[in-house]
Amino acid sequence: AYILAKFPGALHLFLRAAEAARVKTVMARYNLASEDEARRRIKQADENWTSYIKQVYGHDRNHPAHYDMVLDTGRLGYDATVDAVLAALKRRKSLT
Repeated sequence: AYILAKFPGALHLFLRAAEAARVKTVMARYNLASEDEARRRIKQADENWTSYIKQVYGHDRNHPAHYDMVLDTGRLGYDATVDAVLAALKRRKSLT
């Protein structure tokens, strides 16, 4: 949302998931045995990313008003998330 803020036609997305889904994903991706380690990594990554966006762009990255779409990948799954984004892009293209 921030890097492409000045590009008209850019679709600004925020992808989120509940903590349980994120923990499961991080454990699988990094072959972790500990949920606590996964939570620690998630917390650190979230803090780093939030701080970076605030410092560089002056915005709260968690504020939904900065985005055209907020999608929950934990509920939708990856395939449905991709389908929703593609549908939004096609719709946006047909409006221009």
